[in-house]
Amino acid sequence: MSFLKKFFGICAVLGCVACNVPFSNEDPVVVSVGSSKLYLSDLKKIIPEWDSWGNQDRLVFLETWIDEETMYQEAVENGTDKDPALAKQIEQTVRKMVVDHFLQSFADTMIVGDAEKLDYYQAHQDKFVRGRTFISGALIYFRDWASGDLYYRSNKKKVLDSIPGPNYLVKKIEPFDSITVTPDSCIIPDINEVAVGVVTPMKVCGGALKIALVTNRLDSADVLPYEEVAENVATQAWLEHRAKVMDKLKKEWKMERPIFSKTDVFSEKDK
Repeated sequence: MSFLKKFFGICAVLGCVACNVPFSNEDPVVVSVGSSKLYLSDLKKIIPEWDSWGNQDRLVFLETWIDEETMYQEAVENGTDKDPALAKQIEQTVRKMVVDHFLQSFADTMIVGDAEKLDYYQAHQDKFVRGRTFISGALIYFRDWASGDLYYRSNKKKVLDSIPGPNYLVKKIEPFDSITVTPDSCIIPDINEVAVGVVTPMKVCGGALKIALVTNRLDSADVLPYEEVAENVATQAWLEHRAKVMDKLKKEWKMERPIFSKTDVFSEKDK
């Protein structure tokens, strides 16, 4: 019901202005506000998928267009478009749009070949690495809480660079060496954040009382194969290629024009 009310409301607006609108079967005016008309051809340029839209989506768009056009006309009638500050902003915006469009016309023609992509990959392998972390240490098990608590309190302030030897408080020790995943996610959730050389607080993990000790952590990295990063390489190589070409073009364009700079506009302090 709400949709129908809105739809008939739009139709009423169109009906009120119909006598002043030259509707055409070839390119009809879909909606108008004052002297501003939105033709079907313009509408389809703005929204290429217009034909596939349902009535609800079309109505929402037309309502939005009417609101914006109404507010724009009101602003113009009040002389807002003549404001000097706004005129300067518009000029700066137009200049930037013209430059961006001009430079994009060059960028659209730039093609990076396979050889150039491979050269970029080989010269920037530090950008295409897979990090790996290796840890070494041990999981230390205890028979009861008292033994584990005593062992922890006697070692918690120490920095240990090797696995401790046998101890009457310890039930067993399970060493691990140069592994890339945690030996126990319960007591070492993240191997990248665990403190090196410091015993962890005791926890019950997997039904056993234990403490973890990481004695060494090595951060390493492997260069990813080209095939795995080919798409990323192509993008990065194109961006670098574009930057070089644009820099070259800007220098050429500046060489073709007389450029003068008045240096005394700078203070002596800033020179």
